[in-house]
Amino acid sequence: MDGGIVLVKRKCEPFVNDWCLPGGFIEAAEHPAESAAREVFEETGLEVQVSRLLEASAPGRGINVVILFYEAHPVGGKLVPGDDASDAGIFKQHELPTNIAFDLHRQIIHRWFKSVPNKH
Repeated sequence: MDGGIVLVKRKCEPFVNDWCLPGGFIEAAEHPAESAAREVFEETGLEVQVSRLLEASAPGRGINVVILFYEAHPVGGKLVPGDDASDAGIFKQHELPTNIAFDLHRQIIHRWFKSVPNKH
């Protein structure tokens, strides 16, 4: 993605029309990295190779879930909005939309751009 990050525009509540990282829930007997690749494909049309776990975190606010954030690289497919997305795009740091849906996503995106050289 040439130094950018893939985001999808939400078409469902909460935060309709705001941007976020592609993601979703793990299905029964699915490895978390496989789930991440599946969700990226469903929401963006991109086939990806997951390279590493970036962070495991909880969103807070009384929500009892753990969110796993992975770094992945495209290996095929074509960027198109999928099932839960009204749009999909690739953004460099200076191009990021201001309406990113979730605080935790904003934090992860900021840390990723800060930690990876030449991604600005």
